[in-house]
Amino acid sequence: MQYLQPWNELEEQEEQLRNQVNELPAEQKKAYYKQQSTQLKDPDTYASLNWLFLGGFHHLYLKKYQLFAIEFICLVIGITGLCLGYHQAVYLLLAIAIYELPQLFFSQKIARQYNHKVSEKIFTELAN
Repeated sequence: MQYLQPWNELEEQEEQLRNQVNELPAEQKKAYYKQQSTQLKDPDTYASLNWLFLGGFHHLYLKKYQLFAIEFICLVIGITGLCLGYHQAVYLLLAIAIYELPQLFFSQKIARQYNHKVSEKIFTELAN
């Protein structure tokens, strides 16, 4: 799972990337930070979406469209099932809650890892 990467490992990778960016020529560095400013996601916004909304809307924020679609469809099926009297639908809703629970607690780290991957991609594109 994406949130299991140790903090110190992520910090080392971020520091290494910062050092690589600092070695870029001024024009490439400027382009890097310009692209980065438009593509990075705010960890606090991701955490808020994660805590406040049901249905996986936080996945949309990190451009995980398939995961959002699966989770949202499961949520709709679960709620519809309960409304129609299918008590087994509670298991589907419980499964969603169990899946989301670690994401709630690691939301800051998940957003930070996403931002690091985006930053690495921008660096790779500019350095070549």
